[in-house]
Formats: sequence, C-alpha cells, structure tokens
Amino acid sequence: MPLQAFILVLVSTVMHAAWNFAVRKASGSLAVLWVGKWFAVALCLPAVCYFPLESDAVAAAWPFVAATGLAHTVYFLMLAKAYEEGEISVVYPLARGTGVGGTALGAWLLIDERLSIAGVTGIATVLLGIALLGTADLRAPKNRRSIAYALLVGVTIAVYSVVDKQGVSHIHPVHYVFCLFLIPGVLLSPYVLLRHRQAVVRTWRGLKRYALWAGPGSMATYLLVLLAMRLGKVSYILAVREFSVVIGAALGVLFLGERFGWHKGVGVGAIVLGLLLVKLGG
Repeated sequence: MPLQAFILVLVSTVMHAAWNFAVRKASGSLAVLWVGKWFAVALCLPAVCYFPLESDAVAAAWPFVAATGLAHTVYFLMLAKAYEEGEISVVYPLARGTGVGGTALGAWLLIDERLSIAGVTGIATVLLGIALLGTADLRAPKNRRSIAYALLVGVTIAVYSVVDKQGVSHIHPVHYVFCLFLIPGVLLSPYVLLRHRQAVVRTWRGLKRYALWAGPGSMATYLLVLLAMRLGKVSYILAVREFSVVIGAALGVLFLGERFGWHKGVGVGAIVLGLLLVKLGG
C-alpha cells in the first residue's frame, strides 16, 4: 500500500472516531446528523465552485454518485438508530468489521481486486480484532438490540466503498464528496422534518457543536479516504481505516464509562497487528 495513501487513511481514522464520538454523545440523534450534513454541504460549496467540472465527467460519474447517495442515506439512518440502542464500543466495531469483510469480498467479486497473502492475513486479523471488540459486552440486552442496526451499517459501508472506488476515478473527490452528502441531506429532509422536528429545534439550540463535528468532520474524513482510493486498493484502505475502531473504543471507555475487558485488549492488539500486515502486503 503506498505510503501516501496509508498516511491519508491514518489521519482520517482519528477524525472518523471523533465525529462518531460526537454522534454518540448526542445519543445518536438523527437530527444532529442531518443538521451536520447541511453544515458540511454549505462549507464545501466554495470548494465545489473552485474546481472545474467537465460534462463528460458528470455523464460517467452520475450512476456511482446516485448509488453512493442512496447507500449513504441508509447508512446515516441505521447509524443513528444503532447509537440510540447501543454503546459505541460495541456498535462501532461491529459496523466497521462488517464493512471491512464485505468490502474485501465485493472488491474481489465486482472489480477483480486481487490481494497478497500478507494483505489477506492482515484483513482477517483486523476482522478478528474487531469481532473481539464488538462482542465484549453482548450480555446487555440493549447492546443485543443494536446488533442488527450495526450489521446493516456495515453492509452499507461495503456497498458504498466498492461504488466509490470506481466513482471517484471519474470526477474530483471534492465534487464526489459534496454529492454524497447533498443527496442524503435532500432524501432525509422530509422524514426528519416531519418526524423529528422538535429534535432539529433542540439540535439548533443546544447541540450545534455536535452537528459541526458530525457533519463537516465526516465530510473531511471521507474526502481523505477518497483521495487515498485514487492511490491504493479499496480493501486495504478500508482495513487500515479500521484503526478508528481502536480510537472509538478508547473514547467510549475513557469518556463514556464503558467497560474494558480482555476481549477489548486483545482486539486492539489484533487490529494493530493486522494494520502492519496490510501495510507490508499492500
């Protein structure tokens, strides 16, 4: 895996864990995610106007943009529900782990992305670590209820990762990330405004700081990932990105009072070892 791509993804992991932590602090509020999404769209608009966009690029990219927009809409719906039901140290690893495995399988089947033995071993080791982190506290009924939502989040991650690997090759990542935030913002608006209007008001009055973390933070995070996708294989990139799981679990333990047992300790070690194998094998 190219060093530049590796560094881009590692930087994105810290940002990714930070905005997920903000969403969890706001109890997984869909209103926070929705308001944050519009903050991100507004802040990105000047950059979109700065970079030229060719008509041929639009024609080639629009199927991928539409597909990733729909996938991200489902992603944010399921993510909000998962954080309403479960702990970040359980939901986050399960969702990301499903995304890693699904992306590697999808990239192999759909875009013929071949991996080295060390790379496959690294991805498997990351998955093992994520599984240990995510199954550490399943005795709690609330966590059990959140599993289905976390797994659905992982499925959407796999879908949009494979789509984005191809789509970002057609247009500049700034235009691409702008569209994949704009589309869910538009599609979610009727539902949010009809069913969560009071939550939107509460978000605007007292939770804007979380929305600012969740929206622009997630956009900047994924922009770095899109840039990395132009340089390396999506399976490796998503595996390295899962170092954010370690950071997310640590934030949950340190600041939200979540438990840290041997499962989580071994899981962290496995993820770090897996990342080293991915770097060597990619």
